Amino acid sequence: MGLSSSVGFILQERGASYGDQGVFSLASWPFSLKVLWAPVVDAVYVKSFGQRRTWVMPLQAIVGCTLLFLANALGELISADGSDVKTLTWTFFWLYLLLASQDIAVDGWALTMLSEKNVGLASTCNAIGQMVGFFVCFTGFLVLNSYGVDLGAFISFWGYVFIASSVFVYATKEVRCETQMSVKKAYAQAFSILRLPAVLKLSAVLLTRFVAFSASETLTTLKLLEKGVPKTHIATMSALMTPLNLAMPMLTRKWTAGARPLDTITKTWVWRGVACAFAALLVFYAPDVTSSGTIPYGYYAFLFAWLSVYSAFSNAHFISFMAFYNRVSDADMGGTYMTILNTVSNLGAKWMESVTLFTIDRVNTNVCVAKGTREIIGSCATDALKAACKGKCATTDTPYYIVVMLSPVIAYAWLRLTRKTIDWLSQAQKSHWRVKQA
Repeated sequence: MGLSSSVGFILQERGASYGDQGVFSLASWPFSLKVLWAPVVDAVYVKSFGQRRTWVMPLQAIVGCTLLFLANALGELISADGSDVKTLTWTFFWLYLLLASQDIAVDGWALTMLSEKNVGLASTCNAIGQMVGFFVCFTGFLVLNSYGVDLGAFISFWGYVFIASSVFVYATKEVRCETQMSVKKAYAQAFSILRLPAVLKLSAVLLTRFVAFSASETLTTLKLLEKGVPKTHIATMSALMTPLNLAMPMLTRKWTAGARPLDTITKTWVWRGVACAFAALLVFYAPDVTSSGTIPYGYYAFLFAWLSVYSAFSNAHFISFMAFYNRVSDADMGGTYMTILNTVSNLGAKWMESVTLFTIDRVNTNVCVAKGTREIIGSCATDALKAACKGKCATTDTPYYIVVMLSPVIAYAWLRLTRKTIDWLSQAQKSHWRVKQA
């Protein structure tokens, strides 16, 4: 995820449109579709090798080999003269497909690796792992890139790391191995899970939860880059936030690892919408570093404060949902059950991200802006007009401002509509989440 975000930054620098970004965002959709093959990962394995190791070890090795191949082909895929966004998207789609399959096995492994008392801590481990990975491959790369490390060398390094990690998995013992079932039975169980009233109610919540936040999360960083804020400055801010991000799972453990982790959602949801609205001020007051050469310290402080507050809300909500999934999932269907809930959750984020990027690309107008100012001096609607622009080409900001400023209102409306459902989910007995065996 961190690596694909870095690629998105580079595409933006090379002149990719929001439509191109929307196409590239489709690469991560396997995480929203993995429920389709989760029963296979749960049911097919070599018993002597282990239910989860059967999948994790070879998938790690294949990901490593794919990264090494990608590193050698990057020069042709990303270029200032025109990037091959479609091929790049398919390559990352393949990577996400492998990683989504690995995720199924890891989710199931976590449920059997931890005791019932500590199973809620799986979300804490998950969150810390994702934060470290995102930091290293996003912030870490952007900082290294500013010192001359190219993307190809960076990807090659991680290709070798993945191959080495597959050896580590091979040396790891899998303590518990569940009773093997047929693929047909595994799919039957998956459909039974999807039909549970509790799962259907949770799905309605998850599929709509990003309506209020998608514009801010998807577009703000791209808008800052468009305004002239260097990616290295944004990477620096992300690096400074790392201690907070790593501390958040531990700071919120009291609530997220408790009996009602979704209470964190209901108490802080609207405040996250308020934080989203402040993103509009970030973009509006973004300095053009290309003309001034520096960025004011006051703006740095504002950017850091906003990123810190928003990340705190975002991480708390992510951990809360993950803790809830771990609490209600049936360990006997661990990989499939967790995958269904995570898939619906990812789908709720991805469909909004893609819709946001494609919609903003349609409603925005490409204009020519005088360097160092916000004055519109022409149009950039065609390639000829872009070449003739004496300033820099940018997109209009009005649609972004409108949607982002409405975030608190949309968050409040969403919470009012879903509050009773969330309270019911928190109070539901474990029997509501179990499939009745024939």
